[in-house]
Amino acid sequence: MEPVECSLAALSTLDSSDFDAVTRINEACLKVLLDPALWAWMTAFTVISIAGGALIGRLKGRMTAGIIWAAVLGPIGWIVIALGPSRLLACPECAKPNQPDAIVCRQCGANLKRAMQRTARSRLKAGDNSAPP
Repeated sequence: MEPVECSLAALSTLDSSDFDAVTRINEACLKVLLDPALWAWMTAFTVISIAGGALIGRLKGRMTAGIIWAAVLGPIGWIVIALGPSRLLACPECAKPNQPDAIVCRQCGANLKRAMQRTARSRLKAGDNSAPP
């Protein structure tokens, strides 16, 4: 018996009525699919994709969505999350983007919860000239 390789060429010439030939090609393909090197590459690719998705999602304020899209679609998920809407909140004081769960602005140090609650009228009453007209 000659060794059988798992390839499209071998599958195209396979006589499906020959039980032994089908068994040999099934065993050859199973051996390829269970190769530890293949699984190591696939695992590394998945971990790198998820890490990239988490990073892009964090920059857009959507880290969980970035992880999910990258886990499902790999690098294509990076594009999906990068082109998706951002959930970053602009600081009312300096207009720099902050994470949705941030307590203070990472640029100017303003308390975001308190600054978001102030209205334009309350800023004018307080004499704050930085309020938009």
